[in-house]
Amino acid sequence: MNQERGEPRPVAIWTGNVVLEGILSSPGECAGVAVLVAGRGSQTRDERLVEDLNRIGIATLQVSLLTDDEQQFDTRTGHYRYDADFLAHRLIDVAQWMPKEPQLRGLPIAYIGTTIGAASALVAAALRPDLVNAVVAINGRTDLAADYLRTVKTPTLFVLNDMPVLRMNRDALSQIKGEKRIEVIHAENGQALELFVQKAVRWIADKLALIAEAV
Repeated sequence: MNQERGEPRPVAIWTGNVVLEGILSSPGECAGVAVLVAGRGSQTRDERLVEDLNRIGIATLQVSLLTDDEQQFDTRTGHYRYDADFLAHRLIDVAQWMPKEPQLRGLPIAYIGTTIGAASALVAAALRPDLVNAVVAINGRTDLAADYLRTVKTPTLFVLNDMPVLRMNRDALSQIKGEKRIEVIHAENGQALELFVQKAVRWIADKLALIAEAV
């Protein structure tokens, strides 16, 4: 399936008493939706993921789990950045917001998170497995989700080229009970970008397409 990408548009998502800002991009007909948790150094990769996922009929929502004020506070204090549980609850709120968008209602959902964002995606999948159908953890700080890994049943792909996190990702893989896979990329820069995008898109297309066909 090769579809034209629609015009990206901003969306506002209430969580508690704050509003998170996101960018929703979707093709004409959607087979699923992927939530890209914004993280440091992931902008170029996220842009490519959005483009390639939209092309195959998967809508994308790029969202920061912190407000601008919270990000500024976190830059000074580090108050939020390692709190995967807090960020996971924000991600759950994002997933629960989805049905409010008519074009997203009833679609299977995937989470894509990088480093700490990957930890929040894993915790969110453990807490509310009914909301998510696939997880991609890129260079994931899986140690921050250690208390939740044994309850993750969502199909999960670990993909990394950051060797310092390899051991913790392999340990996380051994603890997760559901479908899982690890891909170690021996590349940097542009070549690594291509491989990250390729493997993430393939995993999500496979898992969400299978769900969509079963509905």
